[in-house]
Amino acid sequence: MSERDAASQGAPRGSTRARSTRERLKAMLRQAGEGMSPRMLRRVLQELRDIIDPRISEVEGGRRAQVMARWYQRATLERRRDLWLLMSEMFTADPQKTAEAQAQYVAALGTSEEAAAEVRYRRATVSPRRRILQRFSAYPGGVQFLVDLRAELQPYLKHDTRLLALDVEMEYMFSTWFDVGFLDLQRISWDSPASLIEKLIQYEAVHDIHSWGDVKNRLDSDRRCYGFFHPRLPGVPLIFVEVALTNEISSAITPLLDEGAAPVDIGKATTAIFYSISNTQTGLRGVSFGDSLIKHVVDTLKQEFPQLRHFATLSPIPGLRGWLTRQLDAELGPVNTSEVHQRRGRS
Repeated sequence: MSERDAASQGAPRGSTRARSTRERLKAMLRQAGEGMSPRMLRRVLQELRDIIDPRISEVEGGRRAQVMARWYQRATLERRRDLWLLMSEMFTADPQKTAEAQAQYVAALGTSEEAAAEVRYRRATVSPRRRILQRFSAYPGGVQFLVDLRAELQPYLKHDTRLLALDVEMEYMFSTWFDVGFLDLQRISWDSPASLIEKLIQYEAVHDIHSWGDVKNRLDSDRRCYGFFHPRLPGVPLIFVEVALTNEISSAITPLLDEGAAPVDIGKATTAIFYSISNTQTGLRGVSFGDSLIKHVVDTLKQEFPQLRHFATLSPIPGLRGWLTRQLDAELGPVNTSEVHQRRGRS
């Protein structure tokens, strides 16, 4: 029977309950709304298991993972979600081995065997899911594939808690792979490749870049832009910060974004204003870069401009306007914004 025929003979009439992944793996026919037929689901599960087959090398495992990634790129969203569920639910740590190792560790507390028991317990809790992710990272482009995959599943986490195990596993691994010690701080200037400057335009999250003239102004002689880069994601800034060198602390962002303003004499600049910082990879959510980036940039600027004395930010506070409006409504009643603007015009 073809998958299309199976789909047409899905759940019994009147049935609305979504089947669990394990139920689907044991079934014969596909229900309406399911991405893969049971037969395809079983085949993909076996292909995932083959990726971490202990009898094959890391290289062969990476090759098999790459084949799976190519399939994923062509798959529908529904089938991609089924792959997420397989990786999340079917590759957990062995509960019996975990329980035994935990009991041994508890019994060994305070004895000379405590350290060894802790190692055994830690190893018992490592899931096969982690080995699958490691195999995907083995081939060129594999790390970016995983980052993009995690970005794609983010909107579904709130409504499908079955995916949380996969998401948390990826966050844990990314926090190790993208540790600040493995990142390279690079300056992004007008002389950088056009493809890199285009990424600034694409990923700017605080103050939209409206034109090439706008981005050129942000990379002028009295400006600096720095980003963290990872060797496995070449040419892609994981996060970048924009800095204006000035003679005083600015009270507004408008003068800093004025394309017609004359550049400041950087030899006399005393202040560095961090006015925008943007993360570029949604799939790295939960992996912290911002604090480390700013500290590295401050040290770099001090070396280049020893006369700098002040470091400030003009970062917006997300949600402040909404909060302030609610407070005013509670105290004074609903505020007529058009009336406020008219009063400002008369003042």
